[in-house]
Amino acid sequence: MSPPFKDLVPLVRPRSIALVGATPIESNKLGSWTLGNLLKHDVPADLHLVNPRYDSLEGRPCYPDLESLPEPPELVLVLVPAAAAIDILRQAEGLGSRAAIVFSSGFGEGDRAGSPLDLELQAFLSETPMAVCGPNTNGVINCVDRIPAGFPPYAMADELPAGNLGVVSQSGALVSSLVQHLQQNGHGLTVGFAVGNGIDLKVSDYVRFLAHDDRTEQILVYVEGLRDADQFFNAADEAWAAGKPVLVLKAGRSPEGADAARSHIGALVGSYEAFAARCHRHGILLAHDLAELAALPLARGRWGRRAGVLSSSGAVAGILADSARDKGFDVPPLGPEAQSKLAECMTLGEPRNPLDLTGQSVVDHDLLPAALDAMGGDPGLDFLAHGMLIGPEVIIDKQIDALVAQAARGTPVAVYSAPGRHPVDYPRLAEAGIPVFDSPDRLFCCLDAWTSRRHLQPQPPPWPDETLDDLLADIMAPNCSPAEYDINRPAAVKLMSEGIDHKTDLGLVELDVRPDDVADVAARLEARGQELGLADAAVAVQPMADPGVELIVGIRLDPEVGPSVVVGPGGVLAELVDDVAVAPAPLSTEEAHALLDNTKAGALLNGVRGNPKADRDAAAEVLVRLGCIAARHGTEAEINPLIVHTSGVTAVDVLRGGH
Repeated sequence: MSPPFKDLVPLVRPRSIALVGATPIESNKLGSWTLGNLLKHDVPADLHLVNPRYDSLEGRPCYPDLESLPEPPELVLVLVPAAAAIDILRQAEGLGSRAAIVFSSGFGEGDRAGSPLDLELQAFLSETPMAVCGPNTNGVINCVDRIPAGFPPYAMADELPAGNLGVVSQSGALVSSLVQHLQQNGHGLTVGFAVGNGIDLKVSDYVRFLAHDDRTEQILVYVEGLRDADQFFNAADEAWAAGKPVLVLKAGRSPEGADAARSHIGALVGSYEAFAARCHRHGILLAHDLAELAALPLARGRWGRRAGVLSSSGAVAGILADSARDKGFDVPPLGPEAQSKLAECMTLGEPRNPLDLTGQSVVDHDLLPAALDAMGGDPGLDFLAHGMLIGPEVIIDKQIDALVAQAARGTPVAVYSAPGRHPVDYPRLAEAGIPVFDSPDRLFCCLDAWTSRRHLQPQPPPWPDETLDDLLADIMAPNCSPAEYDINRPAAVKLMSEGIDHKTDLGLVELDVRPDDVADVAARLEARGQELGLADAAVAVQPMADPGVELIVGIRLDPEVGPSVVVGPGGVLAELVDDVAVAPAPLSTEEAHALLDNTKAGALLNGVRGNPKADRDAAAEVLVRLGCIAARHGTEAEINPLIVHTSGVTAVDVLRGGH
């Protein structure tokens, strides 16, 4: 049974706070920064200072220890070295404190993971009823209630950046940069959580809190590695149910990035593709960089896939159209009515999509409103993307008037600021709900994320319980020894050895062998195995399979997010094209077909260049069965190739235990 969730209210909105390790503000230390922030923002909680070196600090009494305080503090801020931090937590627990933040580092980062101090802290936190943030954090900043329990740079500003976005980050240093981007986009925070090592409270705990926080409307998360993936996705489901999107930036897309993430917080980091696939299933939006994470909240909503593009600059209109197509949007021709309306008011240029309003729009301030109205009324378009230029204030103001008026008529409108300005530079657009982006690629990336967002309820395993051997018994090409081969058709002769997966590259496979030649080929392969030192090698013979589309399919157990199914073009193409799609296991038949279509395998199965269509349904069934096997039995395996015929499939080679 899972332990009960801890109450985070005392962590976020404490009635009393003890700052253990407080130092004079002028000392320029962590304890002084935290104290300065709490005093600067006139924290609405009883504040108690603890440090045996001082009798008073900043005009307030300073106590030698927690037991000396006039009342048990609800929240304890631990700003002492790691060696002393656990004793402070024990004292706080004994007094009945309900929450703590451990700022100290030196527990589970890098090569300290598993150290005696790290294990001692883990043991204490596994038993305490207190909600403990950290260690190795820079705090919890409640911007709405002015409770900056920490020292990130954004908490040192004259005004806390209050808003309606909740932020959870496994990097404390990153949050202030994110907040800077958010403020440029006109957004602020309800609460900013720096998770730190996350030994007690993990990413999922903070996401769950924000999912039920009335003041939070969207949840932004920076993730390096998850120890609690299932709980995280459960919390994201709670946020979905509450109407609060979860937006995620994850480090570790590259091997180097994954290594950096591991060394930073000592977290488990798995395959980015597997993580992304599971995020897609739970309706979580993924950003590719910090600026995109901060921009995603601007574009909340559904935009459709058909873009109407216009600008006073043909160059900007062309750049926008390029970005639209790159991100999978259509830029369709205008309908006849829209073309006719535009032709009536344009003296230069052509009435087309993308639309260049030319220099006429600089002097004819009625042109943009007319163009927006014509394109906004075109039933073949879902939204408009306008390229805003730099220019005299009177021209920009007229453009803003037209855009706001068109949005008020119900047309979804997004703006690309060619000079790189931000939403705060166009407050009237922000008030009208018109997002402004400083990059055309970012504009369409964000619109694509929201338009593609779905919540796919995990399907119950649709196949009866079976093992990998059960599946292979149905689809595997028969194997026999050379002496047993008595089929009158060409054979594939292979030298099999545990752990050898690239047999062709090593010269351990010969195809289209005549039945009379099987024994000679087998002897040759055995000799080749002896040259390679393959003591456990044995020759297997299969009848050559009928032709078809070759796939690579498999099941993997990701250390971070669990079992997944993979598929892509197989055979020699598996190494050449690097085109593999991933989905969390188990998966439904519909998801299996979608997975096939996420790679070039989908097109191959549909028949290309006059080739017959292959049996997609049979291939999808194999994926579904593999997903059930992975989810139920924790099995790893790779079949390459799985040959998909016009009817049925044949598995030619299988590697057990992953790849």
